[in-house]
Amino acid sequence: MQELSFIGILKISLVMPVLLVLSVIMVGVFIERGLYFARMGKIDPLLFRNVKEYLVAGKLNEAVTLAGKGTGLIAESLAAVLVAAQSKDRAQMDHVLTLYFQRTQSLLSRRLGLFGTLSFISPLLGLLGTVLGVMAAFRDLAATGSGGPGVVAAGISEALYATAAGIVVAVSAALIYNYFNFKLKHVLNSLNIFGQEISLIVTLGRDV
Repeated sequence: MQELSFIGILKISLVMPVLLVLSVIMVGVFIERGLYFARMGKIDPLLFRNVKEYLVAGKLNEAVTLAGKGTGLIAESLAAVLVAAQSKDRAQMDHVLTLYFQRTQSLLSRRLGLFGTLSFISPLLGLLGTVLGVMAAFRDLAATGSGGPGVVAAGISEALYATAAGIVVAVSAALIYNYFNFKLKHVLNSLNIFGQEISLIVTLGRDV
């Protein structure tokens, strides 16, 4: 079989350009989410340690100011919990923590469903491209009445490019989806632990 160029591969099936577009979208969203997680999903143990030291020393206002200088969703959430802590009401603090926990989850999980969807539909699109290619190969063979199995085999091997492309996109999307979900769980667990510790310190007046 003659070696195919990139343009030639795209012309194998109508499915190939679709997979190309989906892969470009996937890469674009991956970069956007990666930058967002790096900026807003930042976990700063040093900031939390300093906040705890202020709280243990009874310097709540200083702790609020310090948390407000932090960057990322966790710092914003801790600052809100510390503001609520001024009332010394544990229920109010827990309510604020829950609201910011949900906000953080919503913002960080945005567009992650795209990767899950691509991991599911890409192999099906690749298989569709292969089936259409095989059907075209046998149709051409029937129309010409010549060429033999070699022509059909060449057509089928070219059609399998669609399946290969679909699998590549699906595997990449699945890996990206799992990667961001692990990061999301880590951020949410850290926020929950930090927030609960702050609530206990304010309530008990000492470190836990």
